[in-house]
Amino acid sequence: MRIGENAGKLPFLQTENTAAGKSEQKKSTVTDILSRAVEVYISAKGKSLNESTDMEEDLTPAELALAANEKEIADKKAKKAQAAEIEKRIQTDTDLTDEDKAKLQKQADELKRAGMTDEDKLSELHDKVDALEKLVKDGFAIAQEIEEPVKLYERQINQLKSTMAAKDEHIQKLRGQALQERADRDAEITKAQEKERAALAAAQPDDLTALAALREYQKTAAAKKHADRSTVVVPTNKNTSDT
Repeated sequence: MRIGENAGKLPFLQTENTAAGKSEQKKSTVTDILSRAVEVYISAKGKSLNESTDMEEDLTPAELALAANEKEIADKKAKKAQAAEIEKRIQTDTDLTDEDKAKLQKQADELKRAGMTDEDKLSELHDKVDALEKLVKDGFAIAQEIEEPVKLYERQINQLKSTMAAKDEHIQKLRGQALQERADRDAEITKAQEKERAALAAAQPDDLTALAALREYQKTAAAKKHADRSTVVVPTNKNTSDT
């Protein structure tokens, strides 16, 4: 007896098929969520890149460095958008299991970490210090217990502030350098254009010279035409054998 003939009489077969279908559906749902998050990332990053790619060919070295910095910022922003899309689906998709949500949240956390700016990291460190101080304030810890971790976070805060200040100074220098490079390039372009105009003006005589040249040409052409006519041999009807 074939299973196909009695599938309707074997409930456990239907149960297994249904469970397998639900499992595949859940996998598909998780994949769809991640795919959608990737689309958000590509869209957010691509928009910024498209705006700058067309301009890069004409950028100076300092402008290229500034553009690279802007690309890095755009990339972090895009990763944040991707993480936000995943977390939104975690909150709204009722078909997700706790395991699905945990996997997706892990992905979102990794993206948020990769998308953190120096400002985000600084804010996070301050939040950690505030959380420790709140423990003391609420009576869950004593000041001596949080002294070492607070010192550690404060050192990290100072180091990060120093790094941020150095980056900001570097960006400011790049901006000044970019302005100078752009001014120099514009000056070179203007000089080249003026040289081209001068060469063009030298190659093209003014109106009086052009008129004189035209008149001289007309005289020469008329004289040549007259000379050509004087040398023309007029044929006769007399046969050469008659001579």
